[in-house]
Amino acid sequence: MTIYTPCKMIRPIDELASYDAAILENPNNAQRSSTGRRSKRAIGTWSKFWGNGRTLRIAFVDSPTPTKRLAIESLIKQWLPSVNLQFEFIDQGESEIRISTSSATNNSAVGTDALLYEQHQPTLNLNIEMDHPEFEATVLHEFGHALGLLHEQQHPKANIPWDKPKVYEFYNTHYGWTEEDTDLNVLTPLGGSDHLWGRYDKDSIMHYPIPNELTTEDWEVGINTRISMLDRRVMRKAYPK
Repeated sequence: MTIYTPCKMIRPIDELASYDAAILENPNNAQRSSTGRRSKRAIGTWSKFWGNGRTLRIAFVDSPTPTKRLAIESLIKQWLPSVNLQFEFIDQGESEIRISTSSATNNSAVGTDALLYEQHQPTLNLNIEMDHPEFEATVLHEFGHALGLLHEQQHPKANIPWDKPKVYEFYNTHYGWTEEDTDLNVLTPLGGSDHLWGRYDKDSIMHYPIPNELTTEDWEVGINTRISMLDRRVMRKAYPK
């Protein structure tokens, strides 16, 4: 069975603060009710996209080698053709996204949740070296979270035929995850409306690999290494030019 490098999305400690930050940054993050009015719904159903057209300041909280820093910056810029945003990499001053390359994990706050953290705290963590075969995919995936994207395997229309006992055992054995960890990051379909989700995309950079052994049918997803066409379509919808 293929062993890969999963990530846990950084969940906000305070859901109300998460909602308020998202709506203050971009009123379109609020979901609409059946009457057409914006309303607060169940936890997790609002989106966390940045204000369209704004500049995101990106800083490193540690000191990666110049080669590694340039590699990370180059990969992040691969998202630029699909978003109406500017990325400014800075060495000092306040920033919206702060990257740590010396973390013990690979994870990121989702979009505007980064605004909930103090300036000295990282909002995106990378625990992977440049010679690792999943380096590029990991950076692209984590920055997808930073732009507001969620895990594609939790798409509400994915209908993945999970073999749940095997999934729990796999993530516990290889990564020490609890059943709650696995539910939150792998198994539980996420809520939301079409404002949040496009069509389900097995090729998404935001999709976990799924070994055939973890499903009850002949069903699997490999390690996606590129931003997919549908990823870009969702980003153009979130950040229209």
